[in-house]
Amino acid sequence: MQIIKNPLLKTLVICLVTSVFLFLFCKLFIIDAAKVDSLSMSPKLKLNQIVFIRPVTFLSSQLKREDIVQVLLPLDKKDTFLQNGLFFKQIVGLPGDTLLIRQSQVFINGNPADINKDLLHNYIIKTNLQKDTALFDSLCITEKYLIDDSCAYIVMLTTTQFQEIKNKHINIKENREDSGLYDETIFPNNPTIKWNKDFFGPLYIPKKGDEIKLDTNTFKIYKRVMNDFEGGDYSVLGNKILNHTTDTITSYTIKQDYYFVIGDNFDNSIDSRYWGFIPKKNIKAKLLR
Repeated sequence: MQIIKNPLLKTLVICLVTSVFLFLFCKLFIIDAAKVDSLSMSPKLKLNQIVFIRPVTFLSSQLKREDIVQVLLPLDKKDTFLQNGLFFKQIVGLPGDTLLIRQSQVFINGNPADINKDLLHNYIIKTNLQKDTALFDSLCITEKYLIDDSCAYIVMLTTTQFQEIKNKHINIKENREDSGLYDETIFPNNPTIKWNKDFFGPLYIPKKGDEIKLDTNTFKIYKRVMNDFEGGDYSVLGNKILNHTTDTITSYTIKQDYYFVIGDNFDNSIDSRYWGFIPKKNIKAKLLR
C-alpha cells in the first residue's frame, strides 16, 4: 500500500527524513556546539563563549592528557542539585597515573605537568592608591578584585607573569593554602586525609582491571568508586572492609577507567580536587581545537 502517492511530496519527505537523520548523526557522533558556563577554564575558554565539541563515542579518538573535555555531573548520589551540570575541564591525570599537587604545582608520576605554565593562580597586589589604574595598565592586568580597604587586590596570573611582576619590586605575594591544612570540601572529604586545593595527594587514578588493596585508609579514597560509580555495597566495621553479605574483603578489582580533571583558572575552579575521580562514562565530549 502506497501511503504517499504524489512523487514530489514523496521526494520531499525522503529528503526531510534523511536530513534529520544526518543532523542527529552528526550531532551525536561527529560535531556539536556548546556554551561555556563558567570561568574555570579562563583564559582559554571565556564565559558564554560558543565552542565546537566532538561527542565521546566509539567513533572518537582516545582521551589524552591536556584534552579539554565536557564533564557531566553529578558524580555522587548526593549531588542531585547538579544533575544537569556540564562543565569544561582539562584532563591532567589518566587511568594508571599518580597525581600530586604541591604548592599549587601539579605533578604526574613524579614529574611536573606541562600544563603548569598555563595555570592561573591567585596573587595579592598591594598598591599605594585604591584605584591605581596606571599600575594595573602598565602590568596589562584587566581583571582585579579589591579585597579590603588597605588597597589590596586579588589578581589571577600564571607563574611566569608573577615572577615578572615580582622582579619589578612590586608588592605582590602568593595566596595559597598551607601544607597540612584540612579542607572539608576537598576529596575524599575525610579529616584523617589532610588535603586542600594547593597540597593534594599523592593519589593513584585507577584503570579498568586494577586490583586495589583495601584497608580502612584506601577505602576512604576508593569508596565512591566502589559504591557510587560501580554499584557496590561496601562498608567499614572496625578495621575490616565488608561487602553486602558482610564478608571481609581485602582487595577490589576496578571495573572501568577513571580520570582526573582540573580548570586552568586553578584557584577558582571546582574540579576533581573537589569531586574526586571522573568515570569515563561521565566525559561526554572533547573540545575541537
